Amino acid sequence: MDSEITENKITQKRTIIFCIITFVLTWSLMSVIPLTGMEYGVSLESLLIMEVCMFMPTLGNVLTRLATKQGFSDFKLAPKFKGNGKNYLFAYFSFIILIYLGVVVYYLIYREQFSFAQAFMFNQEENLVSMQIIVNIAVSTAISPIINVIPTLGEEIGWRGYLLYGLKNSCGSVKAVLLTGIIWGIWHAPVIAMGHNYGKDYPGYPFVGILMMIVFCVAVGIIEGYLTLRTDSVLPAAICHSAINGLAGIGISFCNATQINVLAGPTYVGIIPLIPTVLFDAYILYKIKKEAM
Repeated sequence: MDSEITENKITQKRTIIFCIITFVLTWSLMSVIPLTGMEYGVSLESLLIMEVCMFMPTLGNVLTRLATKQGFSDFKLAPKFKGNGKNYLFAYFSFIILIYLGVVVYYLIYREQFSFAQAFMFNQEENLVSMQIIVNIAVSTAISPIINVIPTLGEEIGWRGYLLYGLKNSCGSVKAVLLTGIIWGIWHAPVIAMGHNYGKDYPGYPFVGILMMIVFCVAVGIIEGYLTLRTDSVLPAAICHSAINGLAGIGISFCNATQINVLAGPTYVGIIPLIPTVLFDAYILYKIKKEAM
């Protein structure tokens, strides 16, 4: 019993060290953007900085292991395809389906904003749809789970590969996937304040946007955490994350409104497109608890 308590304390200490290192590295790097007068999302330099920031959780993982002499035997990077075919199919297609379901839910509520012509360049005179646009959307949808998988691995090796397991040892799987999502969302705070995802023109800026990002990260993190625990690998989570990054903005393609409430949607980070994901999360949390991961 004493050895188990000692091990838990060591794990908790390592988890805290990981969070401190990852947050300090990332937020220091993000601060370069406003401190140097860069315009976030416009200057190439700001985009490159944010791309580098995606690898800070991995660096936090590595530095924590080195600092605490933990070693790398449980790095969770091995794909472990054998026996996990269904889990990888789930990882590949789950967010494609959930994101498009979210788009449908949004436009069922805001029907006046929907325009098929807006997305497909419908030619009113010739009654034609640009096949090139249709093909582009189809291709981007099909490859979205893999197109961004390298930078998303940069995050997932830290969040799901290290933080999730550290929290799991301390408080169990259900709380671990929820807390990982909360911490992941808070990590985004500086870039949300710079206008990422929600801009700056909304009530309660930037705190409401930060809160929305936390809700979003918890919602998608439940599924990513579940797949990580099922496969004992971060690759399925990175595939999910890649699909989200590739398709999160697809809803805006169908919008003909000049003004929208970004907190509501139609992008996937809005609360309405998240509804199908949140409903599915309830089932996933039940599965995690039932399977005693």
